[in-house]
Amino acid sequence: SIVHKENSDDRELNELEDRWEMMVSRLGSESFPDFLRTHWNSRYKFLRHSELFKKIRDQINTRQQVFSFVREMEKDVEVYVALSKPEDELWKPEQRSYISELRMFNVRQVYPLILACHRKLNFQDLTTLLRALSIISFRYNIICSNPTNEQERIYHSLAERIHIGELKTAAQIIHEFKTIYPNDEVFKFSFSEKSMKTAQSRNKRIVRYILFQIETLYSGSEYDFDSEIYSLEHVLPENPDEEWEHISFTDHEQLVYRIGNMTILKTAQNRNIGNSSFSDKKGVFEKSEFLITKRIASENSEWNGERIAVNQRWLANQAAGIWKISQLA
Repeated sequence: SIVHKENSDDRELNELEDRWEMMVSRLGSESFPDFLRTHWNSRYKFLRHSELFKKIRDQINTRQQVFSFVREMEKDVEVYVALSKPEDELWKPEQRSYISELRMFNVRQVYPLILACHRKLNFQDLTTLLRALSIISFRYNIICSNPTNEQERIYHSLAERIHIGELKTAAQIIHEFKTIYPNDEVFKFSFSEKSMKTAQSRNKRIVRYILFQIETLYSGSEYDFDSEIYSLEHVLPENPDEEWEHISFTDHEQLVYRIGNMTILKTAQNRNIGNSSFSDKKGVFEKSEFLITKRIASENSEWNGERIAVNQRWLANQAAGIWKISQLA
C-alpha cells in the first residue's frame, strides 16, 4: 500500500483508504498494476511494469503527494474501466462504435493516450481521435501485424505532450501518427495476403466485421455484423469433400482462411449449402442479398487459388477507402 496509516483516528487517512478500496473495487476484474501503469504513462515519462513501483516510491513520499496521486487516479479509473465497455454511459453514441472496435482489436497500447485525450480534448476532437485510433489499430495491428514497440513509444510520448498542453487538438495529434500509419500501398499488399484462422472466435468476429463493412460501402445497406441471422461462409470449405478434390491438401491449408475465400450469407442458406461444389454454391450466391456475395458468383466460373487472390485484391482496394485517415493519406 502507498499509504501507511499511522493513526487510526486520522479521519483524512481513513477517508483516503476508503477511496482507495472503492477505486480497486471499481476496477473489478481489471488488473490494478495495469491500470496504475496506464494512469502513470498517460501523464508522465514512460515506465515499464518492472520500473513502476520503484518510481512511485521515489517520487511520492509525502502525505500531500499521496492524496494528489489518488485524486488523479480517481479521475482516470472510470475512463479506464469504460474502455472495455462500449455501452458505458461515459461514451456518447457517436463514440461507442470506435470503443467497440478498439476492444475487438485488443490494442491496449492506446489506453494511456485515450486517458490523456479524454482529460484534455473537447467532445468533437475526442471523437475524431477515437476514430483515428481505430483505423490505425486496424491497419497497423490487425492487417499489417506490425510490432507494437514503436507504436507504444509514440502513443506514450503523445500522451505526455497532451498532458502538459503541448498538443491541444485532434488534428495536431493525428499529424504525429504518420510513422505508424501504413500507407495505401503497404496496407493493400498486406490485406491481399492476409489469412485469419476463423476457428478462433476473435478472428472470426474480425473477418465478419471486415466483410460487413465492405458490404456497407458496396451496397449502402447497414447490418449488425454480430447478428446470428448471418454467418461467415468459406467458399472453399473448411472440411472439403470429393467435390473439391481439385484442391490439394497443401493448397487447401494455404487458401481456406484467406480473407478472399470468405463471404457472408444468411445462416440458413449457409447451413443448406454445406460443403457443396462451387457450381452449386453459385446458385445460392446469386440469390443472396449481399452484393459482395453475388459478386463472387457473377465474377467467377470456378474457384481456386487464383480466383481467391483476385477476390482478395478487390476487397483490399475497397478496404483502403474505408479504413482511411485523409489527413495522413
